[in-house]
Amino acid sequence: SGKKLVATLPHFEEQQQQSNNGNNNNDNANDNAMDDDTETEARSIEAVGFCPGAIPGTAHWCATGGVDGVLKIWNLNTATSGGTAQLRQRCVREDVPSQSAGITRLTWHASLPMVICSYTDGVVGVWDARVGTMVGTMTGNEDMINDMSVSFVEGSGVGVVVTGSDDKMVKMF
Repeated sequence: SGKKLVATLPHFEEQQQQSNNGNNNNDNANDNAMDDDTETEARSIEAVGFCPGAIPGTAHWCATGGVDGVLKIWNLNTATSGGTAQLRQRCVREDVPSQSAGITRLTWHASLPMVICSYTDGVVGVWDARVGTMVGTMTGNEDMINDMSVSFVEGSGVGVVVTGSDDKMVKMF
């Protein structure tokens, strides 16, 4: 038997409303394929991650990051069986125009309520998941970051971030 659906996280609210309205009309699906591709690309979720259980007060939090550049923090404790979880924070960078730098990867800090995100414009951002504010950035990549990994020094709160980018470089912060 299949696993039970625990929660739904509607990262893109408009898309959720369309599916709720039953708008499945495909009559004009091929009329403008370029617009359809752009619409699909602009709505992809690129990164997800659970908050580590060791962080006090954050049990059952989850983060989603989209190509729209929005980081969302969800509280899964509030979801009824298969229902929608509570959106705790909607985090948007203020240093770039809306939707111009999408999220490519995300990682939770091992012992603090912080989320580290890599972006298509080569920036790594650090977010305070409790209040939804960006607390720091790392720059040095000259193109889209394709992958990111973070290693934390146990007991210190210090981390080393490594990124791989379309600029053909690996950077360490």
